[in-house]
Amino acid sequence: MDSFFIYREPLEELCHCYTQKEEPSILTNWGELNGHKGFVIAPFSEGPGHPICLLDGESGSYMDVPLDGSEGFQVIPDWQDDAVFTQSDNPREDYHHAFTRFHGALKQGIFRKLVLARSVIEPKDEALTPRKIFLRACKRYPRQYVALFYTPQTGMWLVASPEILLHGNAGGYQTMALAGTMKYEGEDMKWSAKNQEEQRLVADYIRTCLQPFTSELTETEPYTARAAHLVHLRTDFTFRLKESQQLGSFLSTLHPTPAVCGIPKEDARSFINQNENGEREYYSGFSGFLGDKGEAKLYVTLRCMHFSRKTCRLYAGGGLLKESTEENEWQETEAKLDTMRQLLKGQ
Repeated sequence: MDSFFIYREPLEELCHCYTQKEEPSILTNWGELNGHKGFVIAPFSEGPGHPICLLDGESGSYMDVPLDGSEGFQVIPDWQDDAVFTQSDNPREDYHHAFTRFHGALKQGIFRKLVLARSVIEPKDEALTPRKIFLRACKRYPRQYVALFYTPQTGMWLVASPEILLHGNAGGYQTMALAGTMKYEGEDMKWSAKNQEEQRLVADYIRTCLQPFTSELTETEPYTARAAHLVHLRTDFTFRLKESQQLGSFLSTLHPTPAVCGIPKEDARSFINQNENGEREYYSGFSGFLGDKGEAKLYVTLRCMHFSRKTCRLYAGGGLLKESTEENEWQETEAKLDTMRQLLKGQ
């Protein structure tokens, strides 16, 4: 099957569809994105089993398609992978052991923050095709970035993410610090000290990363942002990059942020890779479009699923501080997983 990348940005009424016959370009580090255009699919941590893929082929075909599904949606094939996903018999116990390892490192002061992720396998009706699920996600989550992509290297993934990694062009960019999670229960919600501290750490990290690369940096005060049935604390940053053609070098510094990794970054990423139950693959990486004049529409790959014909692997994570409690963190991941579970109900 041809590689493809289809996405809809928040509040858009069109989706953007790209296909190419040749396999994607495989990159070995983020810096190789410098000066390139195309559709990028990047993992949490690059490696031979989950490379950085760039769809930039000479045979590429691009079209915009109305979201009513009346035309053009044959670009999303009905094909589905026969891959078999497996998981342990006791995921709750697995999470307990992982939480104990992560929380122990936090209490020892080795890290200021760590993000612990997990995945679950959910059954899927074979008649519920990727096309149907993509359109359902666009309808259910109009304020989120929704993407569906496939390459032979990555398999097929669906993303419905509330988090911008980098958006804009040489005239100006935006990113955000998004952390802290609660179920939406009305407009007058109060944030705990733990959630406020978690969001502050992310905002401090992003501010520090931006300063060497940027000019005219401004930021908002933290505010509550709704994403489906959840809310998060969010700070928006706007800025100009001194070298907009060096986006890859900038992204190698920015990604992964503490919203999906930890502090300090490289030590936290290494700890996560060694101590989480299973690999994240493309969960908590990023995906999106790179264009002319430094244009970037890149989003963090949150609220996502990896497709096969009869099952899907769903991913979620939560930020841990030394004040975190296991049951609260488990329930937070359950609430995040429900964003994807809702898309698999019925036909």
